Amino acid sequence: MKKILTAISVSLLLSNFVVAQTDEDAIRYSQLMYGSSGRGLGAGSAFGALGGDYSSLVINPAGVSIFQNSQFSFSPSFLSIKNNSLFTGNSIDDHKYNFNVSGFGFVWVKQIEEKENRKWRNLNFAFGGNRIAGFHNSIYYSGFNPSSSLAEKFVESANNSQVSTVDIENAFPFDAGLAYSTALLQYDSTTGYWALTEGGLVKQEQSYTTRGGMTEYAFTMGSNYNDRLYLGASVGLIDVNYNFSSDYTETDANDSITYFKSFNYNQSQHTSGAGVDLKFGLIARLNDYVRIGGSFHSPSFLFMHDRYNSSMQTVLDDTLGTFDSSSPDGSFDYNITTPWRLNGSLALTFKKYGFLSMDYEFLDYSEAFFSFNSGNSTDDKSYENSLNQTISKKYGSSYNIRLGGEAVIDIVRLRLGYAMYGSPFKPEAAVAGFDNKATVYSGGIGIKEEGYFIDLGFGRTKSASFLQPYSLTGVDVPGVKLNTYTNQFTFTIGWKW
Repeated sequence: MKKILTAISVSLLLSNFVVAQTDEDAIRYSQLMYGSSGRGLGAGSAFGALGGDYSSLVINPAGVSIFQNSQFSFSPSFLSIKNNSLFTGNSIDDHKYNFNVSGFGFVWVKQIEEKENRKWRNLNFAFGGNRIAGFHNSIYYSGFNPSSSLAEKFVESANNSQVSTVDIENAFPFDAGLAYSTALLQYDSTTGYWALTEGGLVKQEQSYTTRGGMTEYAFTMGSNYNDRLYLGASVGLIDVNYNFSSDYTETDANDSITYFKSFNYNQSQHTSGAGVDLKFGLIARLNDYVRIGGSFHSPSFLFMHDRYNSSMQTVLDDTLGTFDSSSPDGSFDYNITTPWRLNGSLALTFKKYGFLSMDYEFLDYSEAFFSFNSGNSTDDKSYENSLNQTISKKYGSSYNIRLGGEAVIDIVRLRLGYAMYGSPFKPEAAVAGFDNKATVYSGGIGIKEEGYFIDLGFGRTKSASFLQPYSLTGVDVPGVKLNTYTNQFTFTIGWKW
């Protein structure tokens, strides 16, 4: 066996786009969930035909023209997240907690001077922020894999590229190069690269944590025509912050692999981004009891920047030692365009008694796509095309449904809600029962006085997803089945004048 144990310093950083961008990135920034105020969360965020709550403007900007009084509101949230992982028959729970400001907003109501036959009642403006996606999560899984190893993925990459032992650390500085420099990968002049852990028989475990979220800061304007037709439009500025860290370990738990004890592979990534979108909406009051609403959301145009690095440690038998290697710091700039959305809404209002409402939202995840910057290499452009083709093949059209109700008892408001956020996958690409569909059951209570209001909302979200740690040609690699339960408490306080 020829062992390469020399750690070579990597000074040349090639564009390693494989580390930073995957089709899952585009879907992450396309899957939005609403509920940034206590009132909105409690009533299922089904406010597309109602307005009157700042969080509703993220769904239908026409809701701004419903307001009769200027107001300011502020909404902090607390989240408790539990993940149950099932990997090779082993079930493990993991938890994460997060506190954030889910929303704030200022609405200015400008009454239009009354003149004879004047039909336009007011011209309203709003500015504020709504959290439209949260990325806080923590997942841990562990189990025995008798048939494969992550190191075999590194072997595939190296052999498929036919890279020499002199160039492997420059060509794959974030994965296979680290494996070679720490002696996890070996080289044979006849058969090529191979791994100490080929064939499996290893305990595999991974802990990874994500943080961050997306917030839309929107400028909204709307007007009310004769208390029958409400129009609105908004320009949204989107802030993206995503952090990922992973700690992956394989261990020779049964002491059955020659020379090998364990290897540990760490990855970290920070993504920052900014974007813009446009929204247009209307609400029609058909009579005193029935309202319908509709809105169009343009694609979001996101300008992204990734920073990432990785490191590896391989522990061999006592007489052979331990070897460490770290990658250089990588970075990459690119753009993501998310799908457009179309919302339709219906609400039944019962004057002083409350309301019932429903929203239906349509979008097509296959229309998300990457655009790499023009200065990138030919290989980068080739990978961009491959990514976009993958998105078109794996993902398809979907819909989200939100239902909500509110009962009025003097100054007290009682609320219930339900929401279903559909799977982004095409049926043939999804793992049955673990397709990223999410359901939300919610409720809340509020107090509304002449000059202020207080709301508390609670939502419990259940989703199921499938994590594939790695894939190998011609080998069935076990995956991780994840059930995620998120409890969200949102408190809102607002003043109106």
